[in-house]
This record gives sequence, C-alpha cells and structure tokens, in this order.
Amino acid sequence: MPLTPAENSLIDAANAVIDAVPRGTAERRITDHTVGCVTLCSDGRVFTGINVFHFSGGPCAENVAFANASAAGVASASSPGIGDGAKLTHVVAVANDQRGVITPCGRCRQLMFDYYPDIKVIIKDSEGLRTATVDELLPFGYVSGFRTKAYPHLESGKEP
Repeated sequence: MPLTPAENSLIDAANAVIDAVPRGTAERRITDHTVGCVTLCSDGRVFTGINVFHFSGGPCAENVAFANASAAGVASASSPGIGDGAKLTHVVAVANDQRGVITPCGRCRQLMFDYYPDIKVIIKDSEGLRTATVDELLPFGYVSGFRTKAYPHLESGKEP
C-alpha cells in the first residue's frame, strides 16, 4: 500500500533534520551524524533525533527521538504519559546525503517491541516505500520476564 501524504511528509522532515547537521569535512566520516529520525504522535506533535556516533555504541537516531517524545510526556508501554495519553503512531529514519529511508537496527526494533509495539515503521523494501508493524520487523522479539511482569497488558492484549 502506498504511503499517505502525511507519511511522505515525515520522510521529508527526517531528511531536513539530518541535512541541518553541519559537517566538518566534505567527505563522510565514521564520526559524522549520519541518520535522522522523525516520530509522529497521535496528537500531531513531531519529535526528532539524530544518531550520536561513539566507539562504545552511541544511541541511534530512533532512540534519541523516542527519548525526546518521552521527555515531552508521550505515553509508551511503560508509562501513561502526561495529559491525554497521546502515543507515537509512526517512525521513520533516513541516512544522510539523501541516501533515503533505512530500516531500524535490531536494538531499535527490540526497543519498539518493548515500548511502542503498535507504532507503524516506514521502511523501504523490494516493492518500495511502505509501513510495517513492529511484529513484521521483529517476529521473534525477546520477551523478558521483566516485560511480562511490568506490562501484562502487552501479553494479554488488554489495556491497563
């Protein structure tokens, strides 16, 4: 199914986020910020992030965007949020230099599985751009005992 105009605008916004980051050199370096991310909230707010390279494994752009949303009071599977319980509905990550939409890494997929299991992820596959569910991206996600005890509604399908 083709993306909606709103979903396409998220890709444009993610490109704008990473394109706005200045570079010290013309060529790409391993230490450059190379990924931009945008998330859309059910109340219309948009949260952004860029990756932070560090040899010890800095955060991905998606994790930064999710943290910004959490700091603004957006609900997740572990928190009711502040206010009306607005939730993240979409996420997209793009590579710099107009390299396009990229799929989340395994760590980001697990984080979405745990905190945002209903989010739609904009991806590019052999058919082109589309949205995918977290279950499609991580069909055999790790379910820890902590997740089962802390968030029983995720396993039962019932809201808390």
